[in-house]
Amino acid sequence: MEYTDKSLIHNNHIVMHEWETDMMKRHAEIVCENGGDILEIGFGMGISSDFIQKQDIKSHTIIENNEIVYKKLTEWAKNKPNVEIIFGDWENNLPNKKFDGIFIDTWGDSKSSFLFPLMILKCCDIGTIVSFFNQITEETTKYKDMFKNSKMEFVKVKVKIPKYVDYLSSNKSNYYYVPRWVVGKSDTKESFTKCITR
Repeated sequence: MEYTDKSLIHNNHIVMHEWETDMMKRHAEIVCENGGDILEIGFGMGISSDFIQKQDIKSHTIIENNEIVYKKLTEWAKNKPNVEIIFGDWENNLPNKKFDGIFIDTWGDSKSSFLFPLMILKCCDIGTIVSFFNQITEETTKYKDMFKNSKMEFVKVKVKIPKYVDYLSSNKSNYYYVPRWVVGKSDTKESFTKCITR
């Protein structure tokens, strides 16, 4: 990983860029609607982390597995007493704690990342608000099968996607759709597992 003035790059591939700022702001606002304890998975350039810190929250836990990004996170967190940082992959390092809001934006996850809604339930209570980076530039997500009976909505954000962006389903869209999932009683390990095994 390498930081430039406006980007986070891996092997000449842009992982994150400052153009995502408006999107990250909405993600942060959504997951902090309940206040309380916030879990963020993936630090990246710290754009969403900065916006989360501007919200009225109690604590902010961040998981990061890249050594270079973690070093930057460590420096960023020094003067923030409500921040707890965890080094490692999120799949094996989720805290044994319930959170009021959760945001995930990672890069290069293992194949198990498609199970995120199922795996994150251990950190959720009824009413926890969850959001995640959405690669699909439509009002849907790659997790749509699991969310058939969930309280899921999308917040539309007007964006100007640079032509070089190849990590979204389209770089010609004028909008990005921020997922807002409010965990409900029907969101259970059993119901999500049934959707996966069908």
